Amino acid sequence: MEINLYNEFYSLVKQIPKGRVTTYGDLALALGDIVASRAVGKMLSENPKPMEIPCHRVVMSDGSLGGFTHPESIIKKIEILRNEGVEIINGKIKDFAKIRFNDFKSNYPLKKLWEEEENIKKKISLNDRDFDKIVAIDVSYEGRNAFISSIVVDRNFSLLKKYVKITNVDFPYIPTYLSYREGRAIIRTIDEEALYVLDGQGILHPRGIGLATYVGILKNVPSLGIAKSRLVGEIIEGRIYLNGLQVGWKIGKYHISPGNLISLEKSIELGKDIIKSGILNMAHNLATRSRNQYSSSNNGGPFP
Repeated sequence: MEINLYNEFYSLVKQIPKGRVTTYGDLALALGDIVASRAVGKMLSENPKPMEIPCHRVVMSDGSLGGFTHPESIIKKIEILRNEGVEIINGKIKDFAKIRFNDFKSNYPLKKLWEEEENIKKKISLNDRDFDKIVAIDVSYEGRNAFISSIVVDRNFSLLKKYVKITNVDFPYIPTYLSYREGRAIIRTIDEEALYVLDGQGILHPRGIGLATYVGILKNVPSLGIAKSRLVGEIIEGRIYLNGLQVGWKIGKYHISPGNLISLEKSIELGKDIIKSGILNMAHNLATRSRNQYSSSNNGGPFP
């Protein structure tokens, strides 16, 4: 499902009437998940049309003003709100509960993505499929530009090729929704049969479908998640458990979990070899270098 969450979000902000305010959390709930609260702040800070999309009407949950994307910042926010009939005393909205707006007309896009994930994860297979090549992928960002690097090696980890593709992303970072920020972009770069190793989770995920699983299923390729961070699970003697079932492994600073078409047993064997080979760092460095080179030559502007 292709969702431009920026467009969905800005359409919600436009619904806030003059003389009313809402909160970051209210907007996150209107998107479908409270975990999007921080992403709400990020999207407000990137608002391309501050007066058409009235981000000044978004405040903190206690009625304090929060930030504002304008050279004059809070001073301008106070001025605009007062001109719209909103009273402000000591940096807080007067009668906040009375003028708080949360009656959004929304199709709750994040909930739709939950439903899609439930259908997708029914197709997970942890049966091993043979492959001749391994592709390590990493993504670096400059604004809404994504720099997707791929390091392609054979089973002996001899380098076959490396490349970077640049694309736009229409989805901010939201915890547990990395598949929809990076996954769709990564899928557009996959054009060959291989084991795909991603900087994210496989089945070690609150909903059982992390970035590696999402990409592996939608492209019908073997995939493996190797990440430094862990969202859920309990580690016992190097094994990671979720709801009583083993879903991954802990090796040093890395968390390894099968994505698709890789067994739990095979994932630890492959994970050790992949970490030792250094191709994860190669992919990360290539993505970062490409982003820096593009940023310096294009002043950080959007990719055409």
